[in-house]
Amino acid sequence: MPKRIVLHTPEPTSGAARYLYELARGLHGAGVDVGLVCPGNFQFSEHLREIQGIGVFPAAPRSIETQRKFFRKVVSNLYFLVSMMKVQMRVVGPGDIIHFQYPLHYPFGTVFFLQAALQRARIVFTVHDPIPHKWLLPKWLRWIDYAALTISYRMSSYLIVHSEPGRRMLIDTFGKPASRVVVIPHGPYRLDGEVLSRNSTDCIELLMFGSLRENKGIHLAIGAVQMLYRGGAKVHLTIAGEVLNGSERAYWDVCRALIAEAPAPISLRKGFVPDEELPELFSQCDYVLMPYINFVSDSGVASMALANGRPMIATRTGGLGILLAQADVGFAIEEATVEGVAAAIENALAGGIETARRKGRTAAQHIDQFCGWGLISKHTAELYQVLLSGGHPALPVWQTPSASQERV
Repeated sequence: MPKRIVLHTPEPTSGAARYLYELARGLHGAGVDVGLVCPGNFQFSEHLREIQGIGVFPAAPRSIETQRKFFRKVVSNLYFLVSMMKVQMRVVGPGDIIHFQYPLHYPFGTVFFLQAALQRARIVFTVHDPIPHKWLLPKWLRWIDYAALTISYRMSSYLIVHSEPGRRMLIDTFGKPASRVVVIPHGPYRLDGEVLSRNSTDCIELLMFGSLRENKGIHLAIGAVQMLYRGGAKVHLTIAGEVLNGSERAYWDVCRALIAEAPAPISLRKGFVPDEELPELFSQCDYVLMPYINFVSDSGVASMALANGRPMIATRTGGLGILLAQADVGFAIEEATVEGVAAAIENALAGGIETARRKGRTAAQHIDQFCGWGLISKHTAELYQVLLSGGHPALPVWQTPSASQERV
């Protein structure tokens, strides 16, 4: 009986769901029949069910509300966890490959890895965030989170990361053998509608988009734009997104207070932006602003921006630095301070609108050439085949143009 390939995610919506949808479609196009274990309210379930060869195995719906009372939230999450375990038990068998994506907050996310090991399945784990953006437990219990994360890494036959910085962290910090850490790029999120070029050139329009988190440096962006505006610069910032984690609410309250001090150059669109409204949102900006701090991951926001012809103004942290080094896709923020962000925005202002458009074209071409879903799916399918055959590659299956080529 042929072995089954099963993708696994607890995330129902947003960029995480879009990633699984695109990966499942790409793998199917590469000749791999896959199943998907997911929440009952997975955003793209119906689209995937229309594709013969992709099986969707839903668990209970998962709520992502952050305003619920603590007891109700705990009960709901436990019910969802048990439901996902039941589906995993039914779908995954000995020798199958289970490919984890965006696990639950640790230590709870490790439960599914332990279950997969007991089921004698082979584990692949795409590590979108080598270190979580936010730890679940308080600092004095952080060792539990860290231990759970380490266990998940060690139980996985292969870890997939999206750039060389993430690979080095898993090898150097967590001790994963280099031959078991594979670099495959983060895929592009191309919007269904057309992203137009702005006609007006009297002001540089900046966009911060996605989940509102402290490590995105939103406070730095607010301070920099306000400082430039006071100095007479023609600049405007739109912040669009939602607080998806209750632990981020206090930080967002600080950001709102900063905006209130000088609101003129900043617009706020609070809440989840529906997919059909994203083309218009991106059409209204010249650059996507990403002054990220304490960031060792790769950015879905960056992938969406570049794929749709919008360059970025970003720090060199995590995978953002790799993108900036590979091609002329934006301006680098050299120092994660208000002054450093302001300096990078001033560079964009000096270049004018034509520079933004040129960098946007370069960005879209670069993503198409090096980070397309066809390439990603091909190399992911190759990794599955290596695992099923019992071997392992001497080098990562895929490497970015600027990644180290040393054999380890």
